Amino acid sequence: MSTVCAFVLTRDRKQLLVECLRALLAQTHPVDLVIVHDNASSDGTEELLRAEGLLERPDIAYHRSEQNTGGAGGYAEGVRLCLEAGRDWMWLMDDDAEPRHDALERLLGAPPASDPRTVAVCTEVVHPDGTVDPLHRCRMGRFIMPLPGEAHRPGSYAAVGCASFVGLLVRTHVAREVGLPRAELFIGYDDAEWSLRLRRHGDIRLVPESELVHKLPVGGGSATARSRFWNLVLGQHYASSSWQGFWKDLYRVRNFIWIKQHHGRVTPLAFAGLTAGYLVKSLMYDPRPLRRLPWIARYALKGRRGDFSGVSPEEWARRVLR
Repeated sequence: MSTVCAFVLTRDRKQLLVECLRALLAQTHPVDLVIVHDNASSDGTEELLRAEGLLERPDIAYHRSEQNTGGAGGYAEGVRLCLEAGRDWMWLMDDDAEPRHDALERLLGAPPASDPRTVAVCTEVVHPDGTVDPLHRCRMGRFIMPLPGEAHRPGSYAAVGCASFVGLLVRTHVAREVGLPRAELFIGYDDAEWSLRLRRHGDIRLVPESELVHKLPVGGGSATARSRFWNLVLGQHYASSSWQGFWKDLYRVRNFIWIKQHHGRVTPLAFAGLTAGYLVKSLMYDPRPLRRLPWIARYALKGRRGDFSGVSPEEWARRVLR
């Protein structure tokens, strides 16, 4: 039987974390070890885990960082810890994820998991109402686009261009060869960049019959009348981004342009086109778009130059949200 180390990244969502851990412990294919990395929570996460009796379990290992290193830093640490644990597979997810009770069994029982050309398999990510969340399993081209609808049919086992960390099951020996996710990205497309490195060694395959419920929306945006209109016209799944959370969008702009350049080639014309795409999207979808445009241009240049500096969430709140 294949051995599995699960990893859960958490920050200030203690109740969701408990629900995630309960779901992992109830899997029909047992998880050998669950590693929790607490990314500097301030909501009493450790105390709740202790009160629930989870910290006393030999199959749960709790680690805490005193500094928020972002999703990228958290997953870099998580992959490192899973490599140390030395199981056959590592299963990665956020604290707001809840895999169905047979999700792991279905992943490992699917034909791609026994194919040596497969480096990773991933669950279908669904909303709490059971509908597919298309933003976790994507194609990678000029932009990142959701997989076509037929890829989500049970038994199709479509190749995935880039997968979020939510429900991604990776062969440990491949992760060791690939190296850790890039912590310097902090947040945004760190999973896409790691997917690109994984795919140099083989395929990432979607297993639609294995489901994981993602309880909070990806990206943190919201649907507005304007976003619904443009999505209908363009056939997209974009959301309107709040001004409070705009700093995350800036990291995504920077990181995406850097990834395109690092893993390929971005000509000056292509860079101008990518930047223009972000500017136009903001004008179409976001509140206060004119205030955003200089920021977007600045962070696009950071991506072009490989400059990973950025405004922290605390600094954004202190300097900008006035």
